Amino acid sequence: MEVFDVLILGAELSMALAGFAGIIATFQFRDTEKIRRADVVGLSIIVVYSLLAALQCGVILILNVIGISSSALWATGSVLSASAMGYNLYAFSKNMKGAVRNRKLIAMMWVLQWVSVLVFAANILNVLDVVFHRTPGPFLVGLAWGLGLAGWMFIRLLLPPIWRTIHKQEAHGKVVKENGLAS
Repeated sequence: MEVFDVLILGAELSMALAGFAGIIATFQFRDTEKIRRADVVGLSIIVVYSLLAALQCGVILILNVIGISSSALWATGSVLSASAMGYNLYAFSKNMKGAVRNRKLIAMMWVLQWVSVLVFAANILNVLDVVFHRTPGPFLVGLAWGLGLAGWMFIRLLLPPIWRTIHKQEAHGKVVKENGLAS
């Protein structure tokens, strides 16, 4: 698969995730009294990372069609990736303050932040023509990391409410029958 095929796939995936974020927002946040900060941050991550990924893919594809050199193309991609990652690092840190109190979750958030810092640094090094020498690698890693985080947040926002409902139903003796079998 060629790099530009990956970018087209990335743009399609990012638009799909952004669309699914709308579905989550519609169904999960109907009751405005039960919205948690962490859930809103998760939804923001899905929307922002997805749309920024689509923008990055689109810009690189357009610049490639225009015919700029490979070195300038991937330096531009890394500038876009570092800018998106830097913004998201700042926004995530600012918005998550006080939202997570569980030590395991706090540790996981720190790990995610540090991986994001490493991706940011790799893209800065690529722009500066140090280590990576203006190759597509750091840009693609930034794209994959951002979409991976958006996908993880999508799963985190979608599945736990469904499981909570199932557990409540089972606790109240409302066993759902499907295909003639009790679950």
